[in-house]
Amino acid sequence: MPARSAMAGMFRVMRSSSSSLRLRGRLSATEDHQPHSSEDEEEVQKKEARLKMFFMDIAENKWVTGVNIFFTVFALYGADVWELLGPPPISADPVLHTMSMLVFLFFCVEFAVLTRCKDKYKFSFFFWLDLLATISLIPDVILLFKVDVWSIGGSSGDQVVITRIFRAARAGTRTVRIVRVIRLITLSRSGKTQGGNTESKIGGLLAIGITHKIIIIVGLMLLNSSLLDLLDNHAVDFALPLRSLESLLLKCGNNSAVVAAGGRAKLCSNHSASCVDAASDSACCAFDLFLRETLVDHNGDFGMLDGDRSCSHANGYTSVEQKEKCKHEEVARQYNFDSYSFSGDCSRQTLRFLRVLGEDVFCSNSSFADLRTTPVELVDSEVCAGSPNGVDCKDAPHASRLVLENLTGARAEALLNIAQVTCIVVLLGISSFLFQRDANRLVIRPLAKMARLVQNLSHNPLEKLEQAEGGELETDFVERALQKFGQMLQIAFGEAGSEIIGKSLGADGDLNPMMAGRKMTAVFGFSIVRNFADCTECLQEDVMVFVNTIAAIVHRAVKDTGGAPNKNIGEAFLMAWRITEPPPTPALQQSHSFGSDREDSEGDPASQRDGREPTVADRALQSFVRACLEVQAAEDLRKLTEHPKMQERLPGYRTTMGFGLHVGWAIEGAIGSMLKIDASYLSPNVNLAARLESATEQFEVDILMSEKFADMLSPQVRALCRAVDRVTVKGSSEPMLIYTYDVPHSMATSMFELEPLAGIDFWDQFRPSTTPLYREDYGQAVQLYLEGNWAEALPIIEGCLVQWPEDGPALVLKTVMEKNSCQPPPDWKGFRELTNK
Repeated sequence: MPARSAMAGMFRVMRSSSSSLRLRGRLSATEDHQPHSSEDEEEVQKKEARLKMFFMDIAENKWVTGVNIFFTVFALYGADVWELLGPPPISADPVLHTMSMLVFLFFCVEFAVLTRCKDKYKFSFFFWLDLLATISLIPDVILLFKVDVWSIGGSSGDQVVITRIFRAARAGTRTVRIVRVIRLITLSRSGKTQGGNTESKIGGLLAIGITHKIIIIVGLMLLNSSLLDLLDNHAVDFALPLRSLESLLLKCGNNSAVVAAGGRAKLCSNHSASCVDAASDSACCAFDLFLRETLVDHNGDFGMLDGDRSCSHANGYTSVEQKEKCKHEEVARQYNFDSYSFSGDCSRQTLRFLRVLGEDVFCSNSSFADLRTTPVELVDSEVCAGSPNGVDCKDAPHASRLVLENLTGARAEALLNIAQVTCIVVLLGISSFLFQRDANRLVIRPLAKMARLVQNLSHNPLEKLEQAEGGELETDFVERALQKFGQMLQIAFGEAGSEIIGKSLGADGDLNPMMAGRKMTAVFGFSIVRNFADCTECLQEDVMVFVNTIAAIVHRAVKDTGGAPNKNIGEAFLMAWRITEPPPTPALQQSHSFGSDREDSEGDPASQRDGREPTVADRALQSFVRACLEVQAAEDLRKLTEHPKMQERLPGYRTTMGFGLHVGWAIEGAIGSMLKIDASYLSPNVNLAARLESATEQFEVDILMSEKFADMLSPQVRALCRAVDRVTVKGSSEPMLIYTYDVPHSMATSMFELEPLAGIDFWDQFRPSTTPLYREDYGQAVQLYLEGNWAEALPIIEGCLVQWPEDGPALVLKTVMEKNSCQPPPDWKGFRELTNK
């Protein structure tokens, strides 16, 4: 039922295809009168593509594939298994031939569908093999119509050779289907061939190429074996006894007129009683004796005479002499030399029929009607006067013919065919597997890993690359080198160059990194090492170790909080935290707070206490606070700064840095030329972050943040910060509040001491050095200062300095107000200009 339903489905598909083709034919016939528009042509192409996809979905359906496998196995083994089953009576052969017809029709439909719908199939290697395989089924199909195509070959020997050629061709071609279907099933089950990915193109081509070569080699071997069989003409073996019988019978008659009158049998039978052995010089006795020997020699155990009376080993005839004596006795008992007739059951004999010069001397030509010509269940040899051996002379009036039952040979041949086909299948399968396994292990798998590496970089240029396994092969070396190139690309280009990497690796054609930029929004952080010029002069060559150690600390802190290091400019570093959502608009911004929220009498709550995730700004600020602390605690930096020249020039120097944070848009892309490019950001917002970093020296703080950045902080983290002033920086006319986070003074002498404590939030572990009350008082002073009430602000500032005399922002505001005698300028608008960069 599954096979019939699958075939019915295929036929319905083909009928739909025919209707579609006829419709397209009618459309093309009227094309000159009503030309299609481009939209109509596109629609027709889409329909045709959908139709092809529909056909291929059916052809590749698991049920149709199962039917295909079943029919393929039947085409290979059906006839031979049928022969080994008994064989069944010849009257049951239409069942086998009908099945062969179904197989033939199925393969024709499949061949048509693949030719019409499968890309690159037409005129390919498998196209010709499938065509040859389908054609090889035609002789089996013709047998359904009772046409004995094998008799065209003439003699029995030619029929055997032709049978073997067809069987060899079918074995070679249909085995290709077995191997291909098994391979397709294996791929469909796994779905992936290389580490969860689809089969590589080079792997598929190499596998097909290997299979092609193996198929060709095995096919040539089979063809060569079959052609050699043509030199072995079995009819010659039986032509000699037939010629001898003809010669003896003619001598026995000794008169051509008598022979023509049909009197030769009587002449020979008159002497049959006195024919005792071969010593007789009578020509007729010679004919009878030779005929008797022919019957004995070519009749095996003399059939199964009278059931249990055959001359077989089972009946006690163990020696050759005993068997020969038994067969002679059986001939004498059941063969009448007077009438040249056999009284036994002809259908149970090995020798089924013998005719000499047109006269039946053993059984009739109906005695072998139950024997098949394919598989060859009989050996049929004919000769006639004046013709060479093995020439067909069935229609000659005085032909001689010998027919032997060959059931044992046919079954042996069927078993041999099954073994041969199975051997071919196993040979093709194992050889393809072994060759492909080596190719896959040594070439395909490494190439596929390299291709995946490039594809992954093109899809996600910042993806972490796996470490390549060790190996000494050339492919291992190339794989490791390619992985290093990928890592160097990630390091050199960073996040800003990710699009350049992806598009360059994924695009065809020449390399073109000078593509248009992309607008994005991010938090930009700028940091710089203070007193770097002095460090360079004092450390000389070690300055590279010095700056790279600092870079490692800063970059790691930024990376751990979701940021991306971008540009290294000597002592300066540019970082970015990409924002996927736009920053809050002014209408949604929270009201500005100049000091601390004192709702928590115990201190300032952390951003995670209410269960909310930290914002991008929270993470950026955290990374810079961490970098400040780790730079001061790093042992390697401390050893370098304790250099005698450094201490002589800058007594008590420890590594210090300034950090600026701002948020805004920027253009991300490649800057430079085809000789050298840098992936970075162009925007006034980037410059503003640098200006804030420069201002840290004026205010004597570690970190300065813009008003827009502070607006993105969570309320809990923002409460830990304080506004220090409202200014305009060089290059910008827009005034903004600037904030700082008072990084705590750390006495840590190693990085280990700064490790996060279990169960303690970062903002609780590294609280600002100022108290909430201090920040509140300072914030009140800043508010009065900005409002122009300097006389009221100055005492509060002085009070803050009493608590913390080294507070840089307080000192700056005190200096600004005292310089103007605690009176704001007449044009005071609540901000001042920072003149330095």
